[in-house]
Amino acid sequence: MKISIVIPAYNEEKGINEVIWRCKKILRSGDEIIVVSDGSKDKTAQIAKKTGVKVIDYKINKGKAGAMKEGFKIAKNEAIVTIDADCTYPPEKIPELIKALNNSDLVVGTRFRRDWPKDIPWHRVMANKLGALTASIILTRKVTDVTSGMRAFRKELIKNMSIHAKGLDFEAEFTAKAISKGYRYCEVKIKADERKGSSSLRFFRDIWRFFIAILRGKFIK
Repeated sequence: MKISIVIPAYNEEKGINEVIWRCKKILRSGDEIIVVSDGSKDKTAQIAKKTGVKVIDYKINKGKAGAMKEGFKIAKNEAIVTIDADCTYPPEKIPELIKALNNSDLVVGTRFRRDWPKDIPWHRVMANKLGALTASIILTRKVTDVTSGMRAFRKELIKNMSIHAKGLDFEAEFTAKAISKGYRYCEVKIKADERKGSSSLRFFRDIWRFFIAILRGKFIK
């Protein structure tokens, strides 16, 4: 199964180069990497272009959801993998996600299946765990990491969905909608590392956004 790796990036000059080269190490013939620099004010786009991958360089910030949607549009392969540009997710686990995709439609790399991640700030862990608990209750299906930015899915899945999210709530709505529509969902445990650069997640604001996104995914077609 050939893959298109989509990497949304906003001011990620500290991590983008490492993420791209680690992704390149697992590429096979026909695979591709697409970086979407979402209105970055730093050198994110310039660094990405030097690696030889496809780069979409927007001058105006569209939000993470908008950036990923643009990447999906030009992805040429059957399977799409998303991964953040901050070095928190392990590209080396992508082959395992793709293997799981043989029997699933959406595979999510989960950071919170059992233990408490040591390299993630407590407020981010709490925000994600509360989001996962909310999703599990609303969707009546166990979800351990509703906001994970590392996931693999079949391109036809995203074509059949209307995602209303604008920013970091994209993954929460995507997960909720996929499960609600009856698509095959599974999780693969991954280890999260400390991010390079600063996070834009805000505890109370984003918990509320995750909750609304889950409800949109469940009830809005």
